[in-house]
Amino acid sequence: MWTNYEASRYIAVMTPAPIREEWFRRLLSTEPADRAIAEAAVRDLYAATGFAPPQHCCWFESPLAASWAVALLIEAQHPVIGQLLKTARRTSGEREHLASAESALLRGFGLQDLSVLRDSAGPSVGVRLQFMPVAGKFLWTGMLSARMSVYGDVSKMFGVQPGSEQMQRAEAALWSSTNSPLASPLYCPTTGSLVGLSCFADYPLTTMAADESALEGRPAPPALNAAWTIARHAGPWWAFANAVVLCERPAEIHTNEQQLLHRADGPAIAYRDGWEVFAWEGKAIPAQWILHPETVPRGDMKRLGPAFRAQVASRAVAPSAAIRKKPKASVILGRTLSNVATERLQQFREHAGGRLPLFDRYVAGEHARVWSELIALGGAVREDPHAADALAVAYETMGRVDANVRTIIDRLRARGYRFQTPDSSPPHVPPGRRSWQAIQKLEKRAGALPLSLRAFYDVVGAVDLSGVHSSLAPAEGSIAPDQLVVYGVDDALAAVDGSEDEEGIRIPVAPDDLHKCGTSGGDPYEIAAGDLRADGEMLNERHRLFFVDYLRLACRFGGFPGYEGIESDRPSEIEELSAGLLTF
Repeated sequence: MWTNYEASRYIAVMTPAPIREEWFRRLLSTEPADRAIAEAAVRDLYAATGFAPPQHCCWFESPLAASWAVALLIEAQHPVIGQLLKTARRTSGEREHLASAESALLRGFGLQDLSVLRDSAGPSVGVRLQFMPVAGKFLWTGMLSARMSVYGDVSKMFGVQPGSEQMQRAEAALWSSTNSPLASPLYCPTTGSLVGLSCFADYPLTTMAADESALEGRPAPPALNAAWTIARHAGPWWAFANAVVLCERPAEIHTNEQQLLHRADGPAIAYRDGWEVFAWEGKAIPAQWILHPETVPRGDMKRLGPAFRAQVASRAVAPSAAIRKKPKASVILGRTLSNVATERLQQFREHAGGRLPLFDRYVAGEHARVWSELIALGGAVREDPHAADALAVAYETMGRVDANVRTIIDRLRARGYRFQTPDSSPPHVPPGRRSWQAIQKLEKRAGALPLSLRAFYDVVGAVDLSGVHSSLAPAEGSIAPDQLVVYGVDDALAAVDGSEDEEGIRIPVAPDDLHKCGTSGGDPYEIAAGDLRADGEMLNERHRLFFVDYLRLACRFGGFPGYEGIESDRPSEIEELSAGLLTF
């Protein structure tokens, strides 16, 4: 049975341009929903397809908010969603989304108990939303019969329809696909897949346009007329036996010539509850890459293509490291530094003529502000007069990180933590005598390293807190504690030597949180080489923090940053492990 979005590609009747354009306008409409008309049409659709009209219609201001409500309604029926929400309830930010959605549903239903609410809503009657679809238990059956009556010859429903390819792509990229920017984990984590499983995925607007043209002026069957009316007056919606969840339209939509979500200087789509999604040529990208293009790592800049690089060059106030003229590196960057902190600091002062203003502010307590200013310098941080000052801050920072790592390891040992480092190596391996040569070789092979990572290799070395503990890291635990791991320079060099990508090389920093638990996970945490700034971003890590900020987060949670946002199940040992650590 043709029940998915791809079915809309097989329509025999050519949709006239005026009809297609009218439906295209509806697809990209920013007019507020007409809730009364949409709800009346929902009741008509249920009646026309043999269902009792739903008693409850609950509205949400954005697909993000609606997706959490849908997740709550199907949680008991859908094992995957149930597991996702179980994890979400342990995280403060996601717990807020759940609480807001539950409150809205209870108000809409006039009930006070979530389990009673689920019973009242009943199972999903949308095809894509059902975990195990049951024939005859969804609206699509009646709608398909109505569509067949339009065409007479059923084979005409499945021919190729010229002229609608652009609308098909635009609709899929907007909300009728689990790969749309609105469903991206960047902007709709946990419940993003549900955004692409609305009733518009069962019956896309592209197909509605084709069906209207096939009627050639004849009256539409009641089921189709009702479905079209919903689409003309509301955003995505999700159907249940006795309830529907409906979504408002966006306040803003920005697209490119292909009508894909796209904007070079702000969110590509924005909803009235404040939810925004940034996109480039139909693909979700981090907001800061649009708002602060100088932060885009070199490797990602390459992957985004020449058009993105050109627009960055045209509007960036501080040019991106990837396109900025290569700075004239200070000689201090190539000098062999003492491994004694006081002697090394004296080297920096001598090079800078005795003045290290950022370093002096840093040791006085302006840790975050100083690092923010260093990052804002972009590639100029590697030039005189900034280079020695920046290196002094980076080495002082990593000296404090080194002290914290040693303290955490001692505390973990005292609590019976079983480290599981590879080849029986210790959890902390200080830099060796040839670490400086290895750093130089790595930069020659991969490109410049952010000063923070460079200093980490030269001061801390390598850290691996992977292990097992009854409460901190239980073997069968449901939370990934994301134990602090940072590979050493030799491991990074070995990984880079095996890379075939001559541009945009990424330095592996650590396995992802699931791999640290012995479970197959995603890409490793990485930092882009060739980034000329003082600090680089932790790529593939859920917080998208700069490296120094990630180390701060790790120390704040005693070496287990995976417990960030988790309150009820957070081990008591976390506070003990993090107590009294040096700030940086």
